[in-house]
Amino acid sequence: MNKKEYLKKLDRLNLDKSSYCIIASGSMLMHDLCDNCADVDIKVTKELFQELLDKYHMKQSSRYDYVYELLGEIDVNCKNFDPKNIEFVDGYPVEKLEVQLNWMVENNRPKDQEKIEIIRTYLDRKNINGFVSSDTGAW
Repeated sequence: MNKKEYLKKLDRLNLDKSSYCIIASGSMLMHDLCDNCADVDIKVTKELFQELLDKYHMKQSSRYDYVYELLGEIDVNCKNFDPKNIEFVDGYPVEKLEVQLNWMVENNRPKDQEKIEIIRTYLDRKNINGFVSSDTGAW
């Protein structure tokens, strides 16, 4: 799905933007580092997670014990939400690319190898052009 379709799915939930952030391929989509992504992935506060559990029937993912499937189209991560790791892109809370890069490098999944290089290149260019530098120790 493209960025417009992605945000439409997310907007349907009408979530408080201080209680979640876009993660995974969605963070790359929001930074225009890819044109499409397969699914919507978000990370939420413990409070929002409980609200979603109460309101919707969420099924635990078979891939990760801290990820739940919401409405069959959104993966909800209920682990390690940290507002310090969020930046707003086009008015949406997005987990910083440095955090995404760290996760991808640590997990070293074959499907993420190309994404790792794309993010590294983007962050290198961003740092060279005088923007805020990474302080996460990702590399």
